[in-house]
Amino acid sequence: MNFKNRYTQVISATLFSFFLFLVVRLYFYFSYQEYFSNLTLLETFQSFLMSFRVDAAIIFTFTSLLWLALLLPFKFTTNKIYRTVLGTLWGIIIASIVFFNIGDSLYFGFVNRHISNELSVIGNDVGILVDMAIDYFLYQAIFSAVIFFSIIYLFYKLFSATILNKNVSTKEWLYIPLIIIIAFIGIRGKVNGISFGISDAFAVNKVASGNLALNGFFCYYRGGNRQDINHAAIGIDDALKTVKNELSSDKIKYVKNDFPLMRHYKNSAQKNYNVVIILIESLSAQYLDAISHNKYGVTPTLDKMAKEGLVFTNFYANGQRSLEGITSIFTGITQPVGFESLGEGLELYNPSYLGKIAKENGYATLSMQSSDRGSFRVDKLSKLAGFEDYYGAEDMPSSGVEAGKPHFGQWDGNMFRFLSSKLHTIKEPFISFAFTASTHVPYYSPGEQWEKYPHSTKTEKGFLNTVNYVDTQINEFMERSKKEPWFDNTIFIFTADHCNHTKLKDIIKTDKKEVLLSEFHIPLIVYAPKIFEAKKIDIVGSHDDIPMSILDILGLDNNFASISQSLFDESVKSRFAFVKMGNSIALTDGKGAVHYNFKNFLDGEGNSSKNLEDLLLSIDTVQSALLKQSKWMSQN
Repeated sequence: MNFKNRYTQVISATLFSFFLFLVVRLYFYFSYQEYFSNLTLLETFQSFLMSFRVDAAIIFTFTSLLWLALLLPFKFTTNKIYRTVLGTLWGIIIASIVFFNIGDSLYFGFVNRHISNELSVIGNDVGILVDMAIDYFLYQAIFSAVIFFSIIYLFYKLFSATILNKNVSTKEWLYIPLIIIIAFIGIRGKVNGISFGISDAFAVNKVASGNLALNGFFCYYRGGNRQDINHAAIGIDDALKTVKNELSSDKIKYVKNDFPLMRHYKNSAQKNYNVVIILIESLSAQYLDAISHNKYGVTPTLDKMAKEGLVFTNFYANGQRSLEGITSIFTGITQPVGFESLGEGLELYNPSYLGKIAKENGYATLSMQSSDRGSFRVDKLSKLAGFEDYYGAEDMPSSGVEAGKPHFGQWDGNMFRFLSSKLHTIKEPFISFAFTASTHVPYYSPGEQWEKYPHSTKTEKGFLNTVNYVDTQINEFMERSKKEPWFDNTIFIFTADHCNHTKLKDIIKTDKKEVLLSEFHIPLIVYAPKIFEAKKIDIVGSHDDIPMSILDILGLDNNFASISQSLFDESVKSRFAFVKMGNSIALTDGKGAVHYNFKNFLDGEGNSSKNLEDLLLSIDTVQSALLKQSKWMSQN
């Protein structure tokens, strides 16, 4: 292999970089053809063309300095060792991005979106992700590693090749400004305005179009830049008027004009009920027969409590990650796109905290999870939210008959037995929070006695077996709780952190009811047979509504700020669920749904309307503006 001159070598390396990115995108496209089936042939072609701009922005950003170093009109730039070293560095950069995007392609199967800021909030969970890669994607990990080193080798060979014309002339200095201009335009993706961003990558107004054009690396390094996100699509005054109108309630009183969302329940009488919140990992509503009627047969305990308690059939997660779900339950905030996560900066905006309010009213507070203490940052989030006592897997003895070791911390049965022991001695009234883990992929089996289906750590059958196990442990926990003197005075809340996003094949063919924002549809069961009569409730709600609902049920009159409502407030006339979908947002009122990527509204669902679009923009505008202006909650 040889090249006519230095320029043809650099151009060849650039084209090869584009080719590698295209191959990964083709792999991505053919891996999820069903997902992209709503794109016409023309729309698919337009999306692939748009992907060229995405790839150009990445390649130019991370290799243009190498171009310059390789093309400077100095004699030493023709040195073979010099060029080989820089060329190998180029290869390492491209190989790393390709490796990242292969991982993103696998990740996409879980949540139907690209990686955004997940990696910046992993914290102590790096080991968990590595374990998942080895256990769940072993062959893909090995193949990706081979590709990684092969790309580096190919770039090494490309830049160690002979250059036939090594002459360097002073007129080449005239090319340098041109190279800088090309690099600058390539990095920005456009000449005028804000540089090319995630919302610009939608060739047509369909979510699938943007996901095809984008890749995980671009979403990660450009997705967290707040200045690229317009959170002011509607004027703050009009937006605030719309939001407060939607939140209108006869039971609510607004407190301060300077803090327009801060409010409390008037004429409240504290009832001193206990509250037990159980957050179940990755449990979509479709797996509860009481809600979906799909006859999976793995949730008899939850189904029974749904019939004997309150079951909310149109309830939604506010995000697609555990951290987002916990944030919403603890604070009533859907993390705005581009903002820091709770524990990484969102707390600086002074949100309301469920645990702190409980403590101010004489409640004992307890939080735990069956994963390790620092996993998913639940330790930090619990402390911020005001939970006095916190426990993780390290604190829980193995007290059951489960076989082997779980993938995450402790088996959920050990956590539920530990929770029972703590609640046996806790002072009333109390609020406790417990987060499970045994239904997280990969689906390790705790024992054959819970396997209703042939088990696999990678299939829906394995997932259903783990759900059956957790449901059994909930049953045993509830039977122990019924023997406690506090049981009749306790409200049990069962919900999920998010849906099960794993790409799985159905094992039972069922006629699935069409659900708006189905990727966020989770169960909510409120069980307190001595307090509430059994009822099926079809109103729309989300995680954000849980803290407001608890304040309402308990009769607490503390100030609270949230774009949400109590699920028990019958004077509320309008209901909605506002969700974060990676770098986009969506909203449903139960009749229609709208999706927005901070540039355009995308393909909607149901009877979407201009009013629904205005409400979505108003919620995003108000939440973001008040947080940034420190007008969310007063310090006193």
